[in-house]
Amino acid sequence: MNLFLYTIRSKSLNVKFIFIQSKTSEHFDSGEIGTFFYGVKNFFVDCDKRATTNEKMETLIRIKEIIYSFSVDMKQLPEIDLYYVSCGVCNEGNNLKDRINLELKELKDTTIFSNVRFHPYDSERIITSYKELKKKIARSFTMDKKITFPETKGVKQSFLGLVKCKDFVKILEDSDGNMLTNIFEDNVRDFQGYNTVNTEIAKTIENPEDQERFGILNNGITIVANSINVIGDIVTIYDYQIVNGCQTSYVLYDYRDRLHNNSYIMIKLIEVIDNEVSDRVIYTTNRQTEIKPEAFISTKHFHKRLQDYYDSIEPQYRLYYERRSKQYDLSDFVIKKKVVTLTTQIQSYLSMFLNEPHSTHRYYGELLNAYKNKLFLDSDSYDPYFCAAYFAYYVDEKIRKNEIDRKYKQFKFHIICAMRALISESTVVFGKGTQQKKICKTLWKYIKNSSDMYRMLKSAITCLNSAIETCQDIPESSLHRSKEVTNSMLEFVNLTKRSGKSTTYLKMGDIVHCTVESINPYAVNVVLKTDDSRNYGSIYISKLAKRWIDNINDEVKIGDIFQVKIINDDFYEKPWGWELSRIL
Repeated sequence: MNLFLYTIRSKSLNVKFIFIQSKTSEHFDSGEIGTFFYGVKNFFVDCDKRATTNEKMETLIRIKEIIYSFSVDMKQLPEIDLYYVSCGVCNEGNNLKDRINLELKELKDTTIFSNVRFHPYDSERIITSYKELKKKIARSFTMDKKITFPETKGVKQSFLGLVKCKDFVKILEDSDGNMLTNIFEDNVRDFQGYNTVNTEIAKTIENPEDQERFGILNNGITIVANSINVIGDIVTIYDYQIVNGCQTSYVLYDYRDRLHNNSYIMIKLIEVIDNEVSDRVIYTTNRQTEIKPEAFISTKHFHKRLQDYYDSIEPQYRLYYERRSKQYDLSDFVIKKKVVTLTTQIQSYLSMFLNEPHSTHRYYGELLNAYKNKLFLDSDSYDPYFCAAYFAYYVDEKIRKNEIDRKYKQFKFHIICAMRALISESTVVFGKGTQQKKICKTLWKYIKNSSDMYRMLKSAITCLNSAIETCQDIPESSLHRSKEVTNSMLEFVNLTKRSGKSTTYLKMGDIVHCTVESINPYAVNVVLKTDDSRNYGSIYISKLAKRWIDNINDEVKIGDIFQVKIINDDFYEKPWGWELSRIL
């Protein structure tokens, strides 16, 4: 538990105590939270009543006592903020909320604090806070002839006005003059390169007369900011996102050295207080250009977090989730074959976790609509999406390197479906994050073991080949779209797994080791050293040696180990199990 204290000195003294307890566990445990509160309460107990603490805490307690020695200067009673941080999801079930409220009440009832607040930080809030800190950007610029929009629900304030193109470029740059790429994260598409439209924008800048008309010829830019401060014509925006106008922004940045003082661009500024309004702004402003409705899914919360998950993977296994179209086209550090598009993400997850490789030929927008209750659910873990994409990438790599025949390219999603079923199970799983993580923990073991991964690949291909052979009535061009092929393949997968787990494999002619268990006058009973459940048998005295034996006890002893051969074909035909002959 860490403690931070700060004071604001003037004529009076303001005091706030901040306690932080951080855990790496994935659960908000009421017992551990109770222990946290106990430590906080113990911190303020009188010295003669306080439980023993460590040296670091004793030092902090002495600082606290020095602060309290100036209590006469305190403007009000001290405040307490308690932060409990865990990697899991904060669920107020299991009486957790009641426990927290009870502990807070005890602290408040002491009447020695002006305010007591508890702040639970789960994985989602940690990520959000981190990203907000990364986006702490502020830029000021002059906005000529701006107008203020009327009061709007969900919007604190909004403006429309003209900004010099030169000044606008400063919004796009960091202190070193590099493009601030993170201010486009809420945009539907990344820069699309110099296509027809962007080339026309560039030509407008290159032509002096057209550049003067730039504000008239261009649709303008829409910026959503967490805060907007206006003093006269000077506007300051904080933590902003360019949600429409990404293409124009990139072109202006590239041609910044050719911009004149008399070229302007129209800017729409919006300070939102409701995330739903922000999403609506992104959708409606981009709908005015030719963007298909399904492309807007990439702006949703799940996909932003999924991209963060991809970025967190260790470098040797890293892939890049292209949440927005052409997101990595301008990056020299990203290997293009490791880029996972939204289409590939849907296809691979659909195949591995929903057992639908035969549906991947369909347009991704159609798949999104058909599987909207099974894809990208808030209750899903991010693990299966990455694992599915990685397995698809792995199969692609083996095809590119000619390690498997190129004819399997159209069946790569069938192959990863079979691989997952062979490694774990073929049960369809969606919306169950804990179960998905458990499956992916096993999948990761194969990802990190190249020989096991390749062995499973070959097994999956064999199951696929067997399925194709049983579906000879289906035209070859339609095999990869046939559900019958998928079902047959999974049947062969299950047969393979059952065979692998079988404990009844011994047969006549097999040679195995055995241990002597008991000795009778004319036979020896033995236990076979095998994991076959039919692991016992008998050796008749005449099968112990190729000579006459007067006394069987002179030939074998209890515990002797030697090889025997199975000489009958039915374990169950004799009450003593296998008939055996000693190998001499």
